[in-house]
Amino acid sequence: MKLNNHVLSLVLVLLLSLSLLTGCGSTAAQTTVAATAEPEQTQAVEAEVTAEPAAEATEAPAESEPQAITITLTVTYADGSSDEYTIDTTADNLYDAIKDTVELGGSESQYGFYIESVNGEEAIYDTDGTYWAIYVNGEYGMNGVDSQPVEDGGAYSLIHEAA
Repeated sequence: MKLNNHVLSLVLVLLLSLSLLTGCGSTAAQTTVAATAEPEQTQAVEAEVTAEPAAEATEAPAESEPQAITITLTVTYADGSSDEYTIDTTADNLYDAIKDTVELGGSESQYGFYIESVNGEEAIYDTDGTYWAIYVNGEYGMNGVDSQPVEDGGAYSLIHEAA
């Protein structure tokens, strides 16, 4: 009986020590329990000791495929004739949406791409006082061709205008 009382006392002391240390967040207590516990408990405690805290989901959401949209483009020339195009695109700006459909000539500037010709017809303001105006859904555009956003069902126009 004395031997059992000594073992029981030792286990109680260890458990009390464990409870005190666990309250402080010490991993030493977990190690002590692992050394004195039954094999099934040892595996569970070892798993706790070696397990890393669950990381927050830091992965960026997978980029979704760009959505195809349909826009219409009308090109109106100096003589009043026009061409109309229906364009399916995944582009997010007018330049990228139309560059494979119409022939655009121009130059880069600090404000973006400056249109000087469409389908071979030039409009050079410094030479003849004309330019290619951009209209969005019938209203004068406020962006350059390469910064003009496009949206599904949008109607865009390039019109040869005189100043």
